[in-house]
Formats: sequence, structure tokens, C-alpha cells
Amino acid sequence: MEEMQNLSNDRTENQTEQKEKHRHFLTLHLSHKGETKTIGLKKYHAVLAGAAVVCVLGAGIFTAASYQQTKQQLQASEQQLLEAENANRKLAQKTEVLESENKEYTESLDAIQQKTTQLEDKLTELETTKENLAEQITGMSGADTASAEAYLSILSDSQTTQKDFTTVVATAYNKTEALSTQLDKMNVLLDETGVSFQSVAEDVTIALAAESNIPMGFPVENGIVSTEFNPNGDPSISDGRVHKGIDLSTRSQILPITATASGTVVEAAFHSDYGYYVKIDHGNGFTTMYAHNSENLVSVGDTVKKGDTIAMTGSTGMSTGIHCHYEIQLNGIYQNPRDFA
Repeated sequence: MEEMQNLSNDRTENQTEQKEKHRHFLTLHLSHKGETKTIGLKKYHAVLAGAAVVCVLGAGIFTAASYQQTKQQLQASEQQLLEAENANRKLAQKTEVLESENKEYTESLDAIQQKTTQLEDKLTELETTKENLAEQITGMSGADTASAEAYLSILSDSQTTQKDFTTVVATAYNKTEALSTQLDKMNVLLDETGVSFQSVAEDVTIALAAESNIPMGFPVENGIVSTEFNPNGDPSISDGRVHKGIDLSTRSQILPITATASGTVVEAAFHSDYGYYVKIDHGNGFTTMYAHNSENLVSVGDTVKKGDTIAMTGSTGMSTGIHCHYEIQLNGIYQNPRDFA
């Protein structure tokens, strides 16, 4: 009877263990000082962990795609600005040539007008003289009548010559006047084109300014990368130690450190490892940090623009030489600054 009771108890324990096994996705048995502890990972725990991993990967992929799209738009805007500047340069050159030609034509037109006035005065004087001669010839009588008719015929021919000359002068004058008018129209067109270019340039400038909160370039001019980005401690990269940014050596010179994008200073303090450092939040998931500074030139809450000087290079904290330690994070994930250079 007792044996049957023991068998029944064993069977119940086995059934209980089987149920516990089915309830857990993964079971670990740990032994310590003769005692055994069991840790179970349930299936829904594994499902939640998998869903979290998928969400993180999806967010990373979406952020990377958004960054690449923004970067392409920025490059396209820069190309548009460059093309617009080239077009404006060509227009400026053409304008100079046209203005020079316009000046020459204007001077020629003034000279023609002066010559025309002088010739018209001479023609008027000649016409007056001819009228006086005609009156005198008409008054001739007797044997001189034939001579008078011959003289009147000569005077009549001279009027035709005068008429032809006046027509030639007027035609040349009109052509020059028309050319001057055309040049004036071209000048107005160039002015309108210049205004249009300024509008395009302003639009491109606004677009570039809107993208200036994306870190671009290095914070130290002419800095040399002495330690590469190595977040996993790959022994084949630099000195093999974990390094979540890059070091920009200034070859023992204390040089300005500039913000690589616009944003707000959220940290400006001293750290035992980083020394004096500055951290900037760019308002779009990006943050940048600049460390080992000899001094910080900004304070928490300051608003900075791309290119503003925020600190000076140094060797404070855990440092072996004057340089700038530069980090970029996107939504808390460290990025290789070389990808933003």
C-alpha cells in the first residue's frame, strides 16, 4: 500500500515537471553549494524580446534611410546653387560685354546726331542760297532767258541730291536708334534674370540652413585622425581599444573646436576621463560631443550654429596629447564620424 502511494506521488511530480517544462521556452538549472536553482524563460518572454529586436532594427533602418535621403537632398541643393552661381557668372560677363558695346553705340549715336545736325544746318543754308539765286535768275530777261532756264534746271537737280542725302542720313539714324532700343531691352532682361537668380539663391540658402542641424565635417580644421572609430574593440583598428569616436590630433597646437551642426549645448563640464567636454543636442536625434578640451567657451543652454567656436583643443582628463575626441550619436547609437565628413 505504501509503495503504491509512493508511485502515485512520483507520477504526480513527473506530471508537474512536464507541465512546467511546457510552460517555459528555456529552462536553466544552476547548482551552488549543493543547492539547485531552476530559471525558466517563458515563450512570451522570447516573443517580446524578438519583437523588441525587430523594432530596434526597424528604427535603425528607417533612421539610416532618412539620413541618406536628407544627405542626397542637401547635395542636390548644393549642386543647384553651384549651377546657379555659374549661370550668374556667365550672365555677369555677358552684361559687361553688352554694356561696353552699348556705350560704344551710344557714343556713335551721339556723333551721328551731331553730324546730322551740322549737315542739316549746311543744307538749310544751301537751300536759302539756292532760293536767292532762283529769284535772281528768274529776274533775268532778254538774251539771258536760255541761260536762266539752264541755271534753274541745275538748281532742280541739286534739290534731288539733297533729298537723297537726307533719306540716307535718316535711315542710318533710325537703324542706330533701333539698335540702342534693343540694347535697352536686353539690359532690362538681364536685370530680371539677376533678380530671378537671387530668388533661387535665397531658396537654396534657406534649404541648406534647414539642413544645418545634421553634423557634417570635422570640428578641428586640419586635424589629423590619430585614433579611429572602434566601438567593438577590433584589434585590427588603431590600438585595438574600444573607442566610440575619433581623435583629431592638432600636433601639439591648441586650436579652435567648432560645432559641426547647429543645436543647443546640453552639457559643458569636466569629466575624469573626458576632461573638459561639450555636448550638443541638434534636435533631430543627433548629438555630438567634443572632449579633452583645454577650455570650454560655451555654457549649458547656449544656442550655437554650424561653424561656431565652442572650445579649444587640449589634453585634459585621460589623454596623452593635445587633440579633440569627437563623437556622434544618432538616437543613442554611436556613429562613425568619417561617414559624416
